[in-house]
Amino acid sequence: MSTLSLRDAVVSYTDVGCGQPVVLVHGSAANRRIWQAVLERLADRYRVIAPDLPGYGESAAPEGVSAAVDIDAVRALARAVGEPLHLVGHSYGGAVALEAAPDLAPRLRSLTVVEPVSFQLLRPAADGAALEEIEAVASRHLELVASGDLEACAEHFMRYWIGPAAWAAMPAEVRCRIVATMPKVAAEFRFFFREARGADHFVHLRVPTLLVRGTRTTLAARRVVDVLGKLLPNARLAELHGAGHLAPVTHAALVEAAIEAHIGRWTGNHLAETAKAA
Repeated sequence: MSTLSLRDAVVSYTDVGCGQPVVLVHGSAANRRIWQAVLERLADRYRVIAPDLPGYGESAAPEGVSAAVDIDAVRALARAVGEPLHLVGHSYGGAVALEAAPDLAPRLRSLTVVEPVSFQLLRPAADGAALEEIEAVASRHLELVASGDLEACAEHFMRYWIGPAAWAAMPAEVRCRIVATMPKVAAEFRFFFREARGADHFVHLRVPTLLVRGTRTTLAARRVVDVLGKLLPNARLAELHGAGHLAPVTHAALVEAAIEAHIGRWTGNHLAETAKAA
């Protein structure tokens, strides 16, 4: 395990394999281990770097760490890699990767986002049903965190994303770890509804981008991918049949295949081509 010191946090990360660097960013209430199956499949061909975002896993951070610190962590890790890289993010990690991408564009060979939770993009898209759905989830989440009922909050949050059966089947120690992250998730909701970049920050992002979603995901997650497909000038879509929101765990082979097919299309030569297109 390696570490990277930031002003507001210390980021722990796995760094294995050799070849073109691939950075994997996990989602809310998770840690880098969510990528384990994907990492193992990629590490014999690529250098794979998987951080714990500040406040998750083994990455230390002060209480109340914000999404802005997570975005800074991804930027700092990209600089520390020291060469062009492929950036991959799932869920909240996908939204963090998107927030960081415009500033990292000269360093990025490609970008892959698996159901990014960039819900701020639903407002200008005027998608009332999807926006209403996720705003209700966020509002209830914030209420439960404010009341101190973190167990009910975790159940509410996870039932929305993975369903009641999957949540109930999780080992008690895993559920306990997720419960402890609910205040951090509340800060993430606040960021994406109040501070995150709007659509105009992405329309000129020419990094080759793969948008990944499962066919059994939530309405809000599906609609965010629809919006990004229209916004990003160099994006394509991969749909994973039968997958829900937790595809890197439940459908790791499909996720890895989609990632590898995408990053395999791009070499260092694409940087000059992208610069010319811009």
